[in-house]
Amino acid sequence: MSFRTRLVIIIAGVFIAAGAALLTVQYLVVQSLFASAIDTTAATCVPSLSVTQLSQGTSATEGIDISGVPPLSDRSSLAYEATSTGCAYFAETAETADFQLATPIQTMTIDAVEGAVLQQSTFLADEVGGGLLLWSIVVLVAFTGVAAAIAFWLARRSLDRIGEVTAATRDISERDLGRRLDLPGPDDEIKELGDTIDGMLDRLQSAFTAQDRFVANASHELRTPLTTTRTALEIPLEQGVVPAELHANMQRALRATEQSERLITALLALARSRTGLDEVEPVELSELIEDQVEELDAQGIVVHTNLRALTVEGDPMLLARAVRNLLENGIRHNVHGGELWVRCRRERGRAVIDVENTGAPIASATLALLTEPFYRGDASRTSTGPDGTGLGLAIVQSIAKTHSGDVRLRARKGGGLIASIVLPL
Repeated sequence: MSFRTRLVIIIAGVFIAAGAALLTVQYLVVQSLFASAIDTTAATCVPSLSVTQLSQGTSATEGIDISGVPPLSDRSSLAYEATSTGCAYFAETAETADFQLATPIQTMTIDAVEGAVLQQSTFLADEVGGGLLLWSIVVLVAFTGVAAAIAFWLARRSLDRIGEVTAATRDISERDLGRRLDLPGPDDEIKELGDTIDGMLDRLQSAFTAQDRFVANASHELRTPLTTTRTALEIPLEQGVVPAELHANMQRALRATEQSERLITALLALARSRTGLDEVEPVELSELIEDQVEELDAQGIVVHTNLRALTVEGDPMLLARAVRNLLENGIRHNVHGGELWVRCRRERGRAVIDVENTGAPIASATLALLTEPFYRGDASRTSTGPDGTGLGLAIVQSIAKTHSGDVRLRARKGGGLIASIVLPL
């Protein structure tokens, strides 16, 4: 069960237990009061009846045992007590109606009158007690529903703010660490939780910013010596002054330098794509894709295009880099004489750029790892093919998320990959 359901059950259960305990105590108290009243009636009924009969004359006491009647000096207080218990009223009523018996009241014994009074009192006590018990159960059942409704309302009201915290925290990612919950309301435990999360976001933002700044600065600082190294290798090779025995090593060093430059360029692009967009402008996707296809070295791969004119808001340089990475990835991991399909289409109010290529079959477990930096599938780090850095799809995903989009990867039936960039129109 959810926490809200358990909270409702706990609150309703406590209410029901407290109500049941209260009604039980009330029932026991009423029963005790009835028992005490019956005992008092039994103790005062005989003397009070005798007092009533004695006040009517000697003829009314014939055949009645009055040995228990107190002296005349105590009869006034006894008469008051009898009146408060109702025995005098019973005696007068019984005498008037002859108690609905054939025998007149003057010939009834004290024991018979006392038994009738006690029987009537016990009957009334049982009736009232039974009715009280029944109505107590009915009221408890009715208020159980009321308690459940109140408990649900209280639980919902109490957990609504936690739901707001959860929803806001779920929407925050590494792309928008600048957002804060900034919860309004009283300074209670929920606001303290929100402030704690805001503090954690501050620390995370500082850590991510420092990491991106380090990558960008390190990449920028490394480009200068690598450019110098590449130039120093290219000039002797072009002038033909390199000894024959060193020519192969010089070529190998030049290729390694160029690979390092491509890697650093990719790192800079990745760092830039993570910093967010300072300015955006309308970008016509079909024109952007056409430009990238024209500049692409297809290397014998047949390229098919099906482009629809769609416009998005974003950085044209970053979007061009994302499209180019997909195209290069589709060519690099294709088969000799394979095909490449490039599509731009509309789907549920969003623009979708699909790049589909023929190639080797891809396991489903591998798809989730293709966007991780430096992951190259089954290829080793030193045999990724030309321009392989292991950052291509990671950069594509970073650029897509910066534009409030996403990247979808699907294995193509028969081998190959279908990579899609989804962007809001």
